[in-house]
Amino acid sequence: MPGFVVTVASLVNCLHQGQVRFTPRSTRVLAGGSPVVTVADVNVVALCSLAGATPPSACTRVDFTLAGSSRVFVDGQPVVLEPLGTGAGVCLAAAPQGTPVIAAVQQRAVGS
Repeated sequence: MPGFVVTVASLVNCLHQGQVRFTPRSTRVLAGGSPVVTVADVNVVALCSLAGATPPSACTRVDFTLAGSSRVFVDGQPVVLEPLGTGAGVCLAAAPQGTPVIAAVQQRAVGS
């Protein structure tokens, strides 16, 4: 499915308004001046509103495996595409907690 390439500058949140922050493994490929995100990059969810000691617990990261491009790769890893759609990305804590929400993304580089 075609979509815009997600970069480290993209605004991505969990369903509970937690902010997803990316740490790219490679900064060699840029889109809109920012490194692109691959499915292998490290990401952390900060400030998830489900923070608490009892389940459901706060989102800690997002699995973008299903949002990966089938044609565009960086260092052998598929880039993450937007729109993520239902089931394309999964917010994780102890258990899956829904799909991430992309609030803003660069609008020049498209992949499929």
